[in-house]
Amino acid sequence: MSIEKMLRYQDTDMRLIKLENELKNSECAKKMIYFQGETKKSFDTLTSMNDVAKSNMDSFAKLKSKYDEICKQVDEISNEILPESDEKQLEYYSKQLEKLYQNIEDMEKEWSRTRKELADAGYKYTKEYELASKSSTSFRRYSEEFNNLKKEKAVDANAIMKELRAMEAELDRALLDRYKKIRASKRPVFVPFVKPNICGGCGMEVAQDVINKLGEGRKIQECPNCGRIIYNKD
Repeated sequence: MSIEKMLRYQDTDMRLIKLENELKNSECAKKMIYFQGETKKSFDTLTSMNDVAKSNMDSFAKLKSKYDEICKQVDEISNEILPESDEKQLEYYSKQLEKLYQNIEDMEKEWSRTRKELADAGYKYTKEYELASKSSTSFRRYSEEFNNLKKEKAVDANAIMKELRAMEAELDRALLDRYKKIRASKRPVFVPFVKPNICGGCGMEVAQDVINKLGEGRKIQECPNCGRIIYNKD
Protein backbone atom coordinates (compact mmCIF):
# COMPACT_ATOMS: atom_id res chain seq x y z
CA MET A 1 0.00 0.00 0.00
CA SER A 2 1.56 3.30 -1.06
CA ILE A 3 1.31 6.02 1.56
CA GLU A 4 2.89 8.92 -0.29
CA LYS A 5 -0.34 10.93 -0.20
CA MET A 6 -0.78 10.09 3.47
CA LEU A 7 2.73 11.33 4.24
CA ARG A 8 2.06 14.58 2.40
CA TYR A 9 -1.14 14.91 4.42
CA GLN A 10 0.86 14.34 7.62
CA ASP A 11 3.42 16.98 6.64
CA THR A 12 0.61 19.48 6.11
CA ASP A 13 -1.04 18.44 9.37
CA MET A 14 2.25 18.90 11.23
CA ARG A 15 2.20 22.54 10.17
CA LEU A 16 -1.19 22.83 11.87
CA ILE A 17 0.12 21.04 14.97
CA LYS A 18 3.06 23.45 15.06
CA LEU A 19 0.64 26.39 15.12
CA GLU A 20 -1.37 24.73 17.90
CA ASN A 21 1.79 24.17 19.95
CA GLU A 22 2.98 27.73 19.39
CA LEU A 23 -0.33 28.99 20.77
CA LYS A 24 -0.42 26.51 23.64
CA ASN A 25 3.19 27.19 24.67
CA SER A 26 3.08 30.94 24.15
CA GLU A 27 4.08 33.15 27.06
CA CYS A 28 0.63 34.72 27.24
CA ALA A 29 -1.02 31.27 27.41
CA LYS A 30 1.26 30.20 30.27
CA LYS A 31 0.67 33.43 32.20
CA MET A 32 -3.07 33.29 31.54
CA ILE A 33 -3.25 29.79 33.05
CA TYR A 34 -0.99 30.79 35.95
CA PHE A 35 -3.00 33.86 36.93
CA GLN A 36 -6.26 31.97 36.48
CA GLY A 37 -5.01 29.51 39.11
CA GLU A 38 -3.78 32.29 41.40
CA THR A 39 -7.13 34.09 41.15
CA LYS A 40 -9.05 30.93 42.00
CA LYS A 41 -6.70 30.21 44.91
CA SER A 42 -7.18 33.72 46.34
CA PHE A 43 -10.97 33.61 46.04
CA ASP A 44 -11.03 30.16 47.67
CA THR A 45 -8.98 31.65 50.52
CA LEU A 46 -11.36 34.61 50.78
CA THR A 47 -14.34 32.25 50.95
CA SER A 48 -12.66 30.34 53.76
CA MET A 49 -11.87 33.61 55.56
CA ASN A 50 -15.51 34.67 55.26
CA ASP A 51 -16.60 31.43 56.92
CA VAL A 52 -14.13 31.93 59.79
CA ALA A 53 -15.15 35.58 60.19
CA LYS A 54 -18.83 34.60 60.34
CA SER A 55 -18.03 32.04 63.02
CA ASN A 56 -16.09 34.65 65.02
CA MET A 57 -18.91 37.17 64.67
CA ASP A 58 -21.39 34.58 65.92
CA SER A 59 -19.11 33.89 68.91
CA PHE A 60 -18.76 37.61 69.53
CA ALA A 61 -22.55 38.06 69.51
CA LYS A 62 -22.99 35.18 71.96
CA LEU A 63 -20.36 36.65 74.26
CA LYS A 64 -22.09 40.02 74.16
CA SER A 65 -25.45 38.44 75.00
CA LYS A 66 -23.95 36.46 77.87
CA TYR A 67 -22.11 39.54 79.15
CA ASP A 68 -25.33 41.56 79.18
CA GLU A 69 -27.09 38.77 81.07
CA ILE A 70 -24.37 38.67 83.76
CA CYS A 71 -24.45 42.45 84.15
CA LYS A 72 -28.20 42.19 84.59
CA GLN A 73 -27.72 39.59 87.34
CA VAL A 74 -25.20 41.85 89.08
CA ASP A 75 -27.72 44.70 89.06
CA GLU A 76 -30.46 42.44 90.42
CA ILE A 77 -28.27 41.20 93.29
CA SER A 78 -27.09 44.71 94.09
CA ASN A 79 -30.69 45.84 94.32
CA GLU A 80 -31.45 42.94 96.67
CA ILE A 81 -28.82 43.99 99.19
CA LEU A 82 -30.68 46.07 101.77
CA PRO A 83 -29.32 47.81 104.87
CA GLU A 84 -31.25 45.38 107.10
CA SER A 85 -29.88 42.25 105.36
CA ASP A 86 -28.42 39.80 107.83
CA GLU A 87 -24.85 38.49 107.78
CA LYS A 88 -25.70 35.23 106.02
CA GLN A 89 -27.57 37.04 103.27
CA LEU A 90 -24.68 39.44 102.79
CA GLU A 91 -22.21 36.56 102.62
CA TYR A 92 -24.40 34.79 100.06
CA TYR A 93 -24.74 37.92 97.93
CA SER A 94 -21.01 38.54 98.21
CA LYS A 95 -20.15 35.09 96.89
CA GLN A 96 -22.64 35.42 94.06
CA LEU A 97 -21.22 38.78 93.06
CA GLU A 98 -17.67 37.43 93.25
CA LYS A 99 -18.56 34.63 90.83
CA LEU A 100 -20.30 37.01 88.49
CA TYR A 101 -17.39 39.47 88.51
CA GLN A 102 -15.00 36.60 87.76
CA ASN A 103 -17.22 35.57 84.87
CA ILE A 104 -17.20 39.13 83.62
CA GLU A 105 -13.41 39.25 83.83
CA ASP A 106 -13.07 35.94 81.96
CA MET A 107 -15.52 37.09 79.33
CA GLU A 108 -13.72 40.39 78.85
CA LYS A 109 -10.52 38.44 78.14
CA GLU A 110 -12.38 36.22 75.66
CA TRP A 111 -14.02 39.28 74.15
CA SER A 112 -10.64 40.97 73.73
CA ARG A 113 -9.20 37.83 72.08
CA THR A 114 -12.14 37.54 69.69
CA ARG A 115 -11.93 41.21 68.75
CA LYS A 116 -8.21 40.81 68.01
CA GLU A 117 -8.91 37.77 65.82
CA LEU A 118 -11.54 39.73 63.91
CA ALA A 119 -9.15 42.65 63.45
CA ASP A 120 -6.35 40.34 62.25
CA ALA A 121 -8.76 38.54 59.94
CA GLY A 122 -9.90 41.86 58.50
CA TYR A 123 -6.30 42.84 57.74
CA LYS A 124 -5.53 39.47 56.14
CA TYR A 125 -8.78 39.61 54.16
CA THR A 126 -7.86 43.03 52.78
CA LYS A 127 -4.41 41.80 51.72
CA GLU A 128 -5.81 38.64 50.13
CA TYR A 129 -8.45 40.66 48.32
CA GLU A 130 -5.71 42.90 46.91
CA LEU A 131 -3.87 39.80 45.67
CA ALA A 132 -7.08 38.46 44.12
CA SER A 133 -7.70 41.75 42.35
CA LYS A 134 -4.15 41.87 40.97
CA SER A 135 -4.32 38.24 39.80
CA SER A 136 -7.72 38.81 38.22
CA THR A 137 -6.45 41.90 36.39
CA SER A 138 -3.39 40.00 35.11
CA PHE A 139 -5.59 37.07 34.06
CA ARG A 140 -7.83 39.37 32.01
CA ARG A 141 -4.80 41.05 30.45
CA TYR A 142 -3.14 37.81 29.34
CA SER A 143 -6.48 36.34 28.27
CA GLU A 144 -6.86 39.27 25.90
CA GLU A 145 -3.32 38.76 24.58
CA PHE A 146 -4.00 35.04 24.17
CA ASN A 147 -7.24 35.65 22.27
CA ASN A 148 -5.51 38.16 19.98
CA LEU A 149 -2.72 35.67 19.27
CA LYS A 150 -5.33 32.97 18.68
CA LYS A 151 -7.01 35.16 16.08
CA GLU A 152 -3.68 35.73 14.35
CA LYS A 153 -2.88 32.01 14.30
CA ALA A 154 -6.42 31.22 13.10
CA VAL A 155 -5.73 32.87 9.74
CA ASP A 156 -2.92 30.41 8.95
CA ALA A 157 -4.72 27.53 10.68
CA ASN A 158 -7.84 27.98 8.55
CA ALA A 159 -5.75 27.97 5.38
CA ILE A 160 -4.02 24.74 6.43
CA MET A 161 -7.32 23.07 7.39
CA LYS A 162 -8.66 23.97 3.97
CA GLU A 163 -5.66 22.20 2.40
CA LEU A 164 -6.23 19.17 4.64
CA ARG A 165 -9.92 18.89 3.71
CA ALA A 166 -9.03 19.00 0.04
CA MET A 167 -6.41 16.27 0.49
CA GLU A 168 -8.74 14.01 2.51
CA ALA A 169 -10.90 13.37 -0.53
CA GLU A 170 -8.01 11.46 -2.15
CA LEU A 171 -7.03 9.41 0.91
CA ASP A 172 -8.01 5.94 2.02
CA ARG A 173 -10.79 6.52 4.54
CA ALA A 174 -9.82 3.66 6.87
CA LEU A 175 -6.20 4.79 6.94
CA LEU A 176 -7.22 8.40 7.52
CA ASP A 177 -9.48 7.38 10.42
CA ARG A 178 -6.62 5.35 11.88
CA TYR A 179 -4.31 8.35 11.52
CA LYS A 180 -6.71 10.71 13.32
CA LYS A 181 -7.22 8.25 16.15
CA ILE A 182 -3.48 7.91 16.82
CA ARG A 183 -2.83 11.63 16.21
CA ALA A 184 -4.74 12.53 19.39
CA SER A 185 -1.97 11.11 21.58
CA LYS A 186 1.09 10.53 19.39
CA ARG A 187 2.69 12.80 16.84
CA PRO A 188 3.82 12.19 14.19
CA VAL A 189 1.68 9.15 13.43
CA PHE A 190 3.63 7.75 10.47
CA VAL A 191 7.30 7.12 11.28
CA PRO A 192 10.02 5.52 9.16
CA PHE A 193 11.49 2.10 9.77
CA VAL A 194 15.15 2.46 10.75
CA LYS A 195 17.28 -0.50 9.78
CA PRO A 196 18.02 -2.99 11.05
CA ASN A 197 15.11 -3.18 13.53
CA ILE A 198 14.15 0.21 15.03
CA CYS A 199 10.85 2.16 15.11
CA GLY A 200 11.54 5.72 13.97
CA GLY A 201 8.98 7.02 16.47
CA CYS A 202 9.83 5.51 19.86
CA GLY A 203 13.33 4.24 19.04
CA MET A 204 12.51 0.76 20.32
CA GLU A 205 13.33 -2.49 18.57
CA VAL A 206 10.49 -4.15 16.70
CA ALA A 207 9.85 -7.87 16.37
CA GLN A 208 11.20 -9.82 13.43
CA ASP A 209 7.73 -10.66 12.12
CA VAL A 210 7.00 -6.91 11.80
CA ILE A 211 10.28 -6.45 9.91
CA ASN A 212 9.45 -9.36 7.65
CA LYS A 213 6.05 -7.93 6.77
CA LEU A 214 7.61 -4.57 5.98
CA GLY A 215 10.12 -6.34 3.76
CA GLU A 216 7.45 -8.32 1.97
CA GLY A 217 6.08 -5.21 0.34
CA ARG A 218 3.51 -4.40 3.01
CA LYS A 219 4.62 -0.84 3.35
CA ILE A 220 3.12 -0.14 6.79
CA GLN A 221 2.93 -1.94 10.11
CA GLU A 222 1.88 -0.84 13.58
CA CYS A 223 4.67 -0.55 16.14
CA PRO A 224 3.86 -2.94 19.01
CA ASN A 225 5.65 -0.61 21.45
CA CYS A 226 4.22 2.87 20.76
CA GLY A 227 1.26 2.19 18.46
CA ARG A 228 2.53 4.45 15.66
CA ILE A 229 2.47 3.34 12.07
CA ILE A 230 5.87 2.33 10.72
CA TYR A 231 6.44 2.67 6.98
CA ASN A 232 9.26 1.29 4.90
CA LYS A 233 10.98 4.03 2.94
CA ASP A 234 12.64 1.52 0.58
